[in-house]
Amino acid sequence: SLDGRTALANGQSRWITGEEARRDGHAWRAQACAILTGIGTVKDDNPQLTVRAVETTRQPVRVVVDSRLETPTDANVIGSGTLLAAANHADYARRAQALQARGAEIIVLPNAAGKVALPDLMLELGRRGVNELHVEAGYKLNGSLLNEGLVDELLIYLAPSLLGDAAHGMFHLPALKALSGRRTLNFVDVRQVGPDIRILARMAPV
Repeated sequence: SLDGRTALANGQSRWITGEEARRDGHAWRAQACAILTGIGTVKDDNPQLTVRAVETTRQPVRVVVDSRLETPTDANVIGSGTLLAAANHADYARRAQALQARGAEIIVLPNAAGKVALPDLMLELGRRGVNELHVEAGYKLNGSLLNEGLVDELLIYLAPSLLGDAAHGMFHLPALKALSGRRTLNFVDVRQVGPDIRILARMAPV
């Protein structure tokens, strides 16, 4: 929404932007090697994370950050070639076996806090030949990626609507005590897509 909200407090988010923006988003999916999301988005939206609205010769690899392997075996995102990034494998062996039986691959990349080590995940995806990663996640994972310095650019669709303060934002970021701590970006492209505005912005050099 125009006030930077991505879903209502109850998780409802379909549809904030229009059909043209959604089709345009699928075109960006199609050019990526992989699409990344988090377990929260899988639980709330049960997305497919496939390219459907435009023609494509191949589907991107689907990657889910799921520290405790909570992804349901019947989730739309699970299938052959899906990667699940977990922080622990042994404690969730039965879940792991069920997900692997559906074709998912599990990679264990824990950090000191018991979560998925996101920098290590980026290195692993790069090792697998992923040179363009498209993220469609909730505000928690989005914020973590920004905090870890793992974001190169933002692709934002702004709808001409307002959802209010109770709705979810785009990023979970620490509170600032001074404006000097703000993250700055450079606008690369701004255009209208149907009734919505699409903004492509790259992180400014530190």
